[in-house]
Amino acid sequence: MAKTIACIIARTVSTRLPLKVLRMVHEEYSLLDYMIFRLKLVAEIDEVFICTSNENVDDILEDVAAKNEIKIYRGSSDKVIERMLEVAKLTNADNVIRITGDNVFTSYEYLNRQINFLNDNRLDYCRLVNVPVGATAEIIKVEALIDCYNSIDPSVSEYLLLFIFNPEKYKCGVIKIGRNDYSNMTLTVDVPNDLERSKQIIESFKGEKLHIGLLEIIKTIEDNKLENSYIKPKGEIKFPYNKTVSFLEFQKDMNNRIEKSLLLTIDE
Repeated sequence: MAKTIACIIARTVSTRLPLKVLRMVHEEYSLLDYMIFRLKLVAEIDEVFICTSNENVDDILEDVAAKNEIKIYRGSSDKVIERMLEVAKLTNADNVIRITGDNVFTSYEYLNRQINFLNDNRLDYCRLVNVPVGATAEIIKVEALIDCYNSIDPSVSEYLLLFIFNPEKYKCGVIKIGRNDYSNMTLTVDVPNDLERSKQIIESFKGEKLHIGLLEIIKTIEDNKLENSYIKPKGEIKFPYNKTVSFLEFQKDMNNRIEKSLLLTIDE
């Protein structure tokens, strides 16, 4: 049976929202605590790692890992792909899951389906599509990640999506949740307003705060008219080497990749 390791890519050096992964999103949980708790609910994940740098500023993440009884790997500050590959080597993993540390609402409830979809179809890569930015984890076959590492500049692997979600080179799969497209929404936490939005979503949800799912998050945003949950069409997306593209250009590129990938649709 394939071994799958979750890698939370996290650091403490954000300039727009310093120490954001340690900020509280609920009275009992920091952003990082919240993510870890939800990942532990996923049966197909064998282990969860915090993948951070070996710089002194990230020492505090050792405490977060110990508190949550998970492992931590510390390596290159900018070569994210190297951290993931070292974790894969240490654990003898077949697949790794890339989860960005500012994506507090990573959709944990679909991860079992993503992992099984990748394994059953011998895919190299799998993600959710037509979901808000920051909602999907990425499942990556380690062999494909090694190949990717050998073909890119590792120092720009913060933008790994652009290189590994490449149906021209890798066997990619995508999962759509229902028929609606929510890709103009965002759930990622970059600035103070994003953190406040996250708190509002959690507080407005009437059920178990730690178990709020993607569709419930979307409904909460729509019902409460949380305006800062939408990306402006003319907004800019960062690319490697200080390049930017418009959000519309980015969407067009992603839709082209989606069309060339193996599709699974899950009814809402």
